[in-house]
Amino acid sequence: MRAAVFEGPEKLVLHNVPDPECGSSDIIVKVADCGICGSDLHSYLEGAFVAPGQIMGHEFSGTVIARGANVQDIAIGDRVTAVPLSVCGRCPRCLEGSTHLCETGLAASIAYGLPGAFAEFVRVPNAVRGGNVHVIPASVDDAAAALVEPLAVALHAAKSAAPLPTDTCVVIGLGSIGVNTVQMLKAMGAGRIIGIDVSAARLNLAREFGADITINGRDEDPLAAVTRITGEGAYGVGARADIVIEASGSAALLSQAISMTRTAGKLRIAALYEGEPAIPANQIVQKEMSVSGTFAYKGEFAEVLQLLDSGRITAAPAITHTFPLEQIEQAFRTQLDKDISIKVQVKP
Repeated sequence: MRAAVFEGPEKLVLHNVPDPECGSSDIIVKVADCGICGSDLHSYLEGAFVAPGQIMGHEFSGTVIARGANVQDIAIGDRVTAVPLSVCGRCPRCLEGSTHLCETGLAASIAYGLPGAFAEFVRVPNAVRGGNVHVIPASVDDAAAALVEPLAVALHAAKSAAPLPTDTCVVIGLGSIGVNTVQMLKAMGAGRIIGIDVSAARLNLAREFGADITINGRDEDPLAAVTRITGEGAYGVGARADIVIEASGSAALLSQAISMTRTAGKLRIAALYEGEPAIPANQIVQKEMSVSGTFAYKGEFAEVLQLLDSGRITAAPAITHTFPLEQIEQAFRTQLDKDISIKVQVKP
């Protein structure tokens, strides 16, 4: 089969590699669409999380073309998407139910250790319908189904903040995760939603997805703008947003996110950063804020598919570009251009 192989920073090369073999508990999926994730960009630019020789790609959909003898309730011909994370089932995090935080699973996950889906075919190990494999409803097309993984990340982030109808929520960074977090907050009944970015295209999509107010960071200081909208924070410090979700990966904006959050408010961090960001830690203490990271997903795939099937959320407007596998380098360069792209997908 053809596959895009990571050979080093900013070097993805198309190779002919052996087709995946289907074990007794596995399925083989013919890949229809595979999206480029923010973590993929870190891998592409810096070699983060992967080693040379890795086939990347973990946001995918496709059709089952083979299944092992032990696989039940998944048929050849089913259109599916799959949870790429593998779990050991034995570490403390798995035993407490936080399988997305498995202490050993990442090294054996699809696109991180195991071959990923920037390829014609991908093997899904230990396939369980409703567990790590989800059959796609007829109303959801392949491109939308390949967005289920990042949509699940966004839903997990929104759920972790538990928005109320009275809450003013700020989402910083309106890439695929951020803009879909806006959509999830709206679907969950959040009150006022403020979206912040420097891309006009992303700000426009945020409004389409439910943002009540958008702020272009090129035109106005985000903290000053949120303070103007929500009012000045207690003791004249920062602003009064009830919930802030930081999805930009900018250290400067993480610092502002802390200042935007009100006393006893909630800050959720849904981004990765280069280096170690400097933050105003004293404000976290003085405000008695709730601050936590939000990583991956914890059973949200099925919920996302139900939301797509019901029409409560949509995927198509976020897909701005699609490339064939032969143009994988151009696809990555396009995803890196925040002024023109939101979600870039590859069709093997």
